[in-house]
Amino acid sequence: MPDWLVPAIDDGASVVTANRRLARALDIEYADRAIRAGRAAWASPTIAHYAPWLRGLLEHAPSEQARLHLGSQASRVLWESCLAAELGEHPTNSDDIAGLAHKAQDAWKQARAFNLSADQLAAAARNHDQSVFARAAKRYAATLDERRWVDDAELEHHVSRLLADGLLRVPQQLVMAGFDRFTPARRALCARLEARGTALEWPEPHGAGSIPAGAYRDQDAELRAAGVWARQALARDPQARVGIVVTELERDPLRVTRLVREGFVPGWQTGPAQWQVNVSLGSRLDSYPLIAVALLAMRWLFEPLTSPQLGMLLRSDLIGVSTSDARSRLELKLRSMPARDWTPGRAQRALERHGGEPDTVDFLARVQALGNIGAEIGGRETPAVWAQRVDRALQRMGWPGQATLGSAQQQLVNRWRRLLNEFAALEPFTGMLSAGDAAHRLRQMARETVFQPQDTGALVSVLGPLEATGLEFDALRVTGLDGSRWPPPRRPNALIAPRLRITAGLPDATPENTLAFAQRRLTQLADSGRLVSGSYAAFDGDSAQCLTTLAPVVPAPAAPEDPGWHAAHCCDRLAAETVADPVPPVRPNETVRGGAATVDRQIAEPFAAFAYGRLGVSPLEPFAEGITPLMRGVLIHDALRHLYSDCPTQSVIRGWSQAERDQRIEQAVRRAAVRHRIAAGQTLERLLDYEEVRARRLLAIVVERDLERPTFAIQSVEAALDVSIGGLTLSLRHDRIDAAEDGRLIVLDYKTGSEKRFLKQGEPGSYQLVLYALGVPDRVEALGLYHVDSLKVGIDGYGLCIDGSDDLADKLDEWTATIRSAVSAFAAGDVRLNLVQGSRAARPLALLSRYEERIRDPG
Repeated sequence: MPDWLVPAIDDGASVVTANRRLARALDIEYADRAIRAGRAAWASPTIAHYAPWLRGLLEHAPSEQARLHLGSQASRVLWESCLAAELGEHPTNSDDIAGLAHKAQDAWKQARAFNLSADQLAAAARNHDQSVFARAAKRYAATLDERRWVDDAELEHHVSRLLADGLLRVPQQLVMAGFDRFTPARRALCARLEARGTALEWPEPHGAGSIPAGAYRDQDAELRAAGVWARQALARDPQARVGIVVTELERDPLRVTRLVREGFVPGWQTGPAQWQVNVSLGSRLDSYPLIAVALLAMRWLFEPLTSPQLGMLLRSDLIGVSTSDARSRLELKLRSMPARDWTPGRAQRALERHGGEPDTVDFLARVQALGNIGAEIGGRETPAVWAQRVDRALQRMGWPGQATLGSAQQQLVNRWRRLLNEFAALEPFTGMLSAGDAAHRLRQMARETVFQPQDTGALVSVLGPLEATGLEFDALRVTGLDGSRWPPPRRPNALIAPRLRITAGLPDATPENTLAFAQRRLTQLADSGRLVSGSYAAFDGDSAQCLTTLAPVVPAPAAPEDPGWHAAHCCDRLAAETVADPVPPVRPNETVRGGAATVDRQIAEPFAAFAYGRLGVSPLEPFAEGITPLMRGVLIHDALRHLYSDCPTQSVIRGWSQAERDQRIEQAVRRAAVRHRIAAGQTLERLLDYEEVRARRLLAIVVERDLERPTFAIQSVEAALDVSIGGLTLSLRHDRIDAAEDGRLIVLDYKTGSEKRFLKQGEPGSYQLVLYALGVPDRVEALGLYHVDSLKVGIDGYGLCIDGSDDLADKLDEWTATIRSAVSAFAAGDVRLNLVQGSRAARPLALLSRYEERIRDPG
């Protein structure tokens, strides 16, 4: 940290910094030095970021000169209003207006920093966008003057005027730290301060003075090597302040962080080292999970949620009590339902019969409370009223959860509450808002607010070139020093005419301007550390790159080397250390899931049987719109169960009159559809009407097919079966068992999807029916898949009364032997991997099975 800091503060100077990060760093440094000096107490130093410091000066202005300061959000709303007035003859949606207001706000700040007026902008305008901006700026400036408001763009000018009139108190000594660009407005303000007797200082860092930079293969290698460099710097001096500057950090800060950490502490993912590298770049407030969940809960107060959105709330531990996996199981139930728009009341009705555990009871109670708040919402209200309702709704929903929050999360909660206060203060600019407008405005504010938690003591700071302004390090690494990035591409503001940009000397107005600033920035970085080094990537994809020619960058050998990925280095060691660790046999009291499906998997792919049957892995069903195949199948199965629940004989069925048959079918379908209509929306209700018509038609065809079959009597419908085989007892449930005229049984399983054949190349495609046959006490005559679908209604199977085969008993013995062998292997802990199944089939379990690695290296 700078040598001037302690003497300046002790001499009574105020310190004003170019950014908040530098102000915070200087404040911490002064406190650290006071503690090291043995001081037990000291006066708080005056160290402030530039904009808050200016606003602080205005607090001492005479009341007649007082002006209300507009925050960024209030200014944005005013810009939207002015732009909408100018674009009245060109209808534009609110999101377009908001985006244009953001650009206009930035352009106005830049224009006023260089003393440009709205009249000058209008006179220089050469296209429609520039003319609209200039007219809106004139309207905006007039509104500020009329209402006696001052925004950030006008703050320097207003303070300068008050200083010229002698109406403000000024510090006797002022240090301005970290400023790399003095605009005309800022220079004028400094001149006013000096005229009033303030002694100004602009300290410059004095570091290495050059940046020796070496080449690496690509950016990944460069960033990993930067992490190694930081580790080595700390090994030499554990107290060193270490920084890594990453050019264009904003493109992908998460990737940059991963790569630097991989070099800093290989294998950081498995330990606490991930917190030892801090990235200075902030993210949009709504991109943080804590805030995203709050916005989702807030949205539910005003409008229905989609199924994926409701699922997110169910899975989140940031809502209410979440101490078990009960809510995750409830979310699985949600996935089995057709996607729809969920109001709080509809969600409560649909889910309450599935949620009897404490966590789900708590969640549904909170949903009911949210619905009650939503029921109170009427017409238009002020932003302050909406802010209170949103805050109350989040409290009722139990946000941000029961767990103790860390420092970063608590900072996020505090920033959200400040955002609500900023929203509540918008009443003079927005007036009364509808519920939809209030929700939209809050979401927009969260999307446009950039937030970064304060550094919590990380060992290494990763910064962008601008974020490093004014900071000093013991060791600094500058990456990305290739010629395509230094100097950076020009990004002039298109809302200000090019001629005016050049005349006024605005940033990026000319290539020379951009080049000069890049040169100055690199010089400042070279002076920001006692030890400074740099690097660049020799290749960006397939494009070769060279080192920038800007001073003070000079060529140097690349050191240290790229360590590569930690995982790659571990492969040989892990292979050498691998020891036999067989899967234990199934324990006597162990629950085996999946029933017949687990047996089928064991025969085809033992590892899948182990994962699904013993580990309890289950596929995650995607949310689906309308009537899902699963819902359609359940409806048909339930309707057939209700139709034949009293187990009629074929002769009884034949005795039904047409009216009685129709009535029975209609009642069966209606009873089957009841649970799907709970909390169904208008669209789903209509779709279910159509689905009931289809189901009634299919059940009528089933009855006709049953009447065409040889004589039978339905013996049982959807009954439980326990089958003991191969050392295991499997709990099963069959669809239907009929008894033939001679008493032998016909085992049937309903299929409602695409047509499936019972036998494939002489073997069952699924051993489900064979297992059912093993669980019944009487002799089985036939096994059949009963297809109930719009394309086919009929039975495909094996046995005398189905396809004429009379050797089912012998076949059952063969198939039983296959099942017994598979179940015995499963019970013994067989987890072999089927390497010929193909990548698509293996994909759901590939992370567990490492299928791709085994294919590439079978040994």
